[in-house]
Formats: sequence, C-alpha cells, structure tokens
Amino acid sequence: MEKARNEYKKDGRHLQGEGEFHEQDQNLLHVEKAKSEDENKGRNTWARKTEYFLSMLGYSVGLGNIWRFPYLCIRNGGGAFLIPYLVCLVLCGLPLFFMEVALGQFMSKGVYQVWNICPLFKGIGIGQIIVNIISGWYYVLLIAWVLIYMVHSFRSPLPWTICGQEWNSPLCVPQGARVLYDANGTVSPALSQSANATGDTVWQHFVVNGTTDMKGLRSSSEEFWLNNVLEISPGLEELNGLPWHSALALFVSFALVLLCVIRGVKSVGKVVYVTATFPFILLTILIIRGATLPGALDGFLFYVTPDWSKLVQVQTWLEASFQVFYSLGPVWGGLVTMSSYNKFHNNCMRDAVILTFVCEGTSFFAGFAIFTVLGHMAYNLNVPVENFAASGSGLAFVVYPEAVSYLPVPQLWALLFFLMLLTVALDTQFVAFEVVMTSLQDHMPSVVKRWEIIMKIVYSCILFLLALPLACRGGIYLFQLMDWYIASFSTAAIGLLQTVAVAWIYGAERFMDDIQLMMGRRPPYLFNVLWRYITPVLLLILLIASLLTYEPPTFKEYHYTSGAVAFGWFIAIFWFLPVPVMAVVQIMKSSGDIKKRLKTVCSPTSEWQPSPRDLKERYHTEKEAPPRSSSLCSKIRGC
Repeated sequence: MEKARNEYKKDGRHLQGEGEFHEQDQNLLHVEKAKSEDENKGRNTWARKTEYFLSMLGYSVGLGNIWRFPYLCIRNGGGAFLIPYLVCLVLCGLPLFFMEVALGQFMSKGVYQVWNICPLFKGIGIGQIIVNIISGWYYVLLIAWVLIYMVHSFRSPLPWTICGQEWNSPLCVPQGARVLYDANGTVSPALSQSANATGDTVWQHFVVNGTTDMKGLRSSSEEFWLNNVLEISPGLEELNGLPWHSALALFVSFALVLLCVIRGVKSVGKVVYVTATFPFILLTILIIRGATLPGALDGFLFYVTPDWSKLVQVQTWLEASFQVFYSLGPVWGGLVTMSSYNKFHNNCMRDAVILTFVCEGTSFFAGFAIFTVLGHMAYNLNVPVENFAASGSGLAFVVYPEAVSYLPVPQLWALLFFLMLLTVALDTQFVAFEVVMTSLQDHMPSVVKRWEIIMKIVYSCILFLLALPLACRGGIYLFQLMDWYIASFSTAAIGLLQTVAVAWIYGAERFMDDIQLMMGRRPPYLFNVLWRYITPVLLLILLIASLLTYEPPTFKEYHYTSGAVAFGWFIAIFWFLPVPVMAVVQIMKSSGDIKKRLKTVCSPTSEWQPSPRDLKERYHTEKEAPPRSSSLCSKIRGC
C-alpha cells in the first residue's frame, strides 16, 4: 500500500485537504488492486477475502471437529482433555498454521514448489500430495454415509428411532425407552407402552432379565448405523460384498465433490458461503434443544469437569496433539495450497491467529451439542456417560441423529443436520482435491490449463474405483485402520522437519523478513522463539512418545490381524518416504564435494521469490546473507 501511495503522489494527485480523504483511499485501492491483479497472472486468486476466510474455516472445521474431538474427550476424562489440547494448539498448532499460510502466500505456489526455500526437503511437498490422495480416497466415504442418512430422513417415523425392523436385534432399545431394574436386578423381559395425546404409541420402559448380558443392549440409533447403513461384517477378513446403496452413495459423493471443484477456487469460493456457515447455525440449535433433555446435565458436567488423573497420562497429551493436526490442518498441505491463492500483501498473521482459535473453538462448541445428548442417552440406557468411549467414528452417526429426533418436525431437522455434515465433509474434500490439482498446475501449467476438467474427471474416477472396497460390508474396518494410521507419527515428523527447514536452515529472521515484505511489519518475536525452539522440541517429544506408546488399533471388540497392522504402518510411512528419498536425489543432482552439495541443497533456489513481478527482480539482489532483518523490507518495498 505504501508503494501505491508513493506512485499516487508521483502522478501529482496530492490530497487537497481532509475532505478528499475518502477519494484518495478509493484511488489508492484501485492502484493496489491493479498491482495485485498482475501478481499472479495466469493463476486464479480468491475473488474476495471472505471467500478465502470461509474456505479456510470450512477446511479446518471438518467432521474431525464434530465427531473426533468429543470422542477423544470421552476417552481422556472429559474436561481434562481441554487443557493439553489448548497447550498443544498454542505451542504447536498456531506456529505451524502461520508458517504454512505465509509460505503459500509468499510464493503463490503449491506444496511442492514452496520447498524451493530449502530443496533438501522437497520431499515434504511430495509427501503432502500423497497424503491428500489417500485422504481423498477414504474420507469421501463419510460423505456417502451422510447421503444415506439424508435419504432416510424423509421417512416417518425416523428409522433410527424405532425397533422391530429387519435390521434390529431382540436387545434393541428404541428412542424414549429407558432400561429399568428391580431391587433384585431380575425382572421379566417386557416393554411397557402407552399412547400420547395424538394417539401414537410411546415406549416408556425397557426392562431386561437380570441374567441377560447387558453389554448386548444397543440403542435403535446404533443398530441402524451398524446393521442397516454399514451392514457390518464380523471383520476386515470378510468384506462380504458391496451393498448397492453404499456403492450408489459413494458415486454421488464423488460427483458432488467434482462439481464443486470443477472450476478450482472460483467455484469453491462461491460454495463455501453456504458450506462454511450453515454448521454453526445448526449446532447452536442442537445445543439449545439438547440442554432441555433429561440427563443432559450429566453429559455437560462430564464434558467440563476435569479428571486430573488423566493429565499425567502420556496418551492424553498424544491424542490432544494429534487432534490439533487432524482438525486444524497443519502439515497436510491444505493451508499452503489455499493461502497460495491470496493477494501478496494480505495480513496472513492476523488470518492465522483468528482462524486457529475460531476453528478450534468450534470443536469445543460442538462438544456441548454432543455431550448433552450423550447424557440423555446414558440416562435412558441407565449407564454412565463414559460407557460411550468405544463409539469411535460412529459417534456422529449415532448420537447426533438421536439428538435431532427430539426436535419438532424431526424429519426436517434430520435433513438439515445431515446437510450440515455434508457441507463440512465437502469443505475438507475440496482442499484435498485442490492440493493435488494445484501441485500439478504449478508443475505443468500449460497441460493442466488445457486439460484441467478432463484431469479432474479421470482423477475422481480412479479414486472412486479405489474406494469401492471401503463401501463393502467390511469396509468400516479398513476405514478405521486408515484413519488410525494416517494421522500417526508422520504428522509430527513432517511438522518437525518443516520447522527445522524454515526456522534453522533458511533462518527464522530471514523468514520474518519475507513476512514483513508481505505485511509491511514484522511478526512478534514470540513466533521466532516458537519456530526455533518450543514447537520443534514439542514435536520431537511427540514423535518419540508416539513411537514408544504405540498400540495396535481396535474397532469395538474386533482386533486387527498382523497383516492389517502392517498395512496400516505402510500407510503411515508411505507419505513420509519421499522426504529421505528426495533428499538423496537433491544431493546427487548437485555438483562439487559433499560440503558444497549440502550447502547448495540447503540454500533457497532462484525460484524462491515473492510473487509480484515488481518485487521478483530485486528480491535476490537486495537480500543479503546474513540477513539484516528490517533493512530488507525497507530496501525492496520501503516499509
């Protein structure tokens, strides 16, 4: 803006008084806009800042915030989980978030090209492309499940609120029923019923013989999820065929994603106005309604009351850290990709701080909606709230559907709720799609520009065929396995290498110079300390602890075979492998002795430069080594 102001004065159009202040500002904005339009000629940018903000919000606020966060709270002592989660968010999540959006915005390139900042670690970009291909492969199954629920939302009564259907077992507990015991704990199995004011049958109590295994009791919503939507098989070894409704839902899911991203950020930027805002509205309504249900207070207290004993358990801190990676989105490549479509002089630090706390505040906010309903379900089943700890990913498809069934006109609210799940899942899938496509575009722009739509269609078709096994009756076990390992130790390892490459090899001060060139001012020195010391140390501790405390995954009572666990480890390692491989390749491509080669691959290439043309020509000639911090910005831009 300062440069635009100087150019404005050179044209002789000085202010003639305070009365012309607004007119000058408008002219300055036109100058700045004209400059920005030339920054990324041939590359799309966000039409408005709002579109970028909502896209980032939609990317970070995914299903991980809605089902994974409450699930981890249950596993780790309710409110006690919030303490390590906040610590990890501030000390690891925010610094990595800011670093990645600054990298993408500075160069206006995708995850592979930005590592021209340190060619030794170009494998990080390749690994991030791979992990987004894997995410696009299995994550879309969540959208398919949501679509199945949306279709059933038109039925009356809602099929997950009643028993006695073909998929129900004899121990199904319908909505509104409560398990009762007599003083001896043994009464005859029976269901008592009465009629409400409209004459509809209402199940009031569910009494079970005391000799019955009470672990076999399942709510009607859980049986609908397991026996009808999934048609779950006994294990991963028995895929047991592909239900037609799952295959159809999976096809529609890929078609929806493709339609939304067909024109890149231009189409995504319009869709997010709905997909990123609608979830907040419905979550608020669910919280208000859930708070009025019997037993809701028990769920609320479990959520906010810390179990301090959990804070000394390593597992609590590990899961809190990995949840930050899972829901906020650092190291996956999405933040770099989406910010690469920003205007160069955008205030990326302000965006990073606001988005970090808004996105993760959503996790905490969504927790109130789910825990009030969990309290009500525990009240009906006459069990403690913590008994739902094994619900896993099905939490969103068991608890939330029951929640909406208590609202007036439940079919309408069920449809709206699953539409909300559809929007948050689509937002995340958009970014996974764009990471891959943007990387291809940066590598071969002329080819992608000519065949972009065809490439997107082919890519979607390939992923659809690969995802069909996930939609089989035993596919949930494969889904759970991939979800367990995809956010494992590789996330901590990639995050650690990012901080080492940027803050130590390239230099935190030099990087802050680059940020100052974009924003016009330097970030607080606190980020320098975080990038260089605190964040990498915590990531190293997280990496070591995750390896030492590793346990094989389970799904309910099912234990994975050694072959399945080996496949999980392959998924975990596969997207990290390009890092050492590309490091060797880069060293071999360099010339000279080993010392000179290492110096070459650890130095930024000529392609590491700001995106505006007027800054590119002077950036490398003005940049000195060692850097002179604030002088760089003043030399190039007159900050």
